[in-house]
Amino acid sequence: TPGRQRGRNWLIMGALGLVLVAILYQALTSARVFFYNVDEAVAKREELGDRTFRIQGMVMNEPTTDASGAMVFDISFNRQSVEVKHVGDEPSDLFEVGIPVVAEGHWDGDAFVSRQLLVKHSESYVEDNPDRIDYDADDPPASDLTPSGK
Repeated sequence: TPGRQRGRNWLIMGALGLVLVAILYQALTSARVFFYNVDEAVAKREELGDRTFRIQGMVMNEPTTDASGAMVFDISFNRQSVEVKHVGDEPSDLFEVGIPVVAEGHWDGDAFVSRQLLVKHSESYVEDNPDRIDYDADDPPASDLTPSGK
């Protein structure tokens, strides 16, 4: 009967809708990685527990290597610092004291254990390495623009 088929269609649509919502919820909650400055991450240490997140700060000292082979250094932001034990791939050549980094990992006691480091290069990188930058002839870097913007 038409009424019965209409009810079945609504039931199927509702079930598909629930499945879609469940898939979206799972994708959004598992793919989300929080980002905190050092001072925020330290303040939320207990709340964060051993969850994976990203922490941002300035490299404060030359890295050393601990007994486990981890690269150890401190990062700081807003007068708060934390020890980072990096166990992932070696960072790029741009990694150095005074450069901002973003480390992805988790708390392990008072230290932050990182598996990935993202290094922000300074503005002088372009000036020091013009041969490494490939510009589109129609889109020159801002420093090459005339005052009129052309």
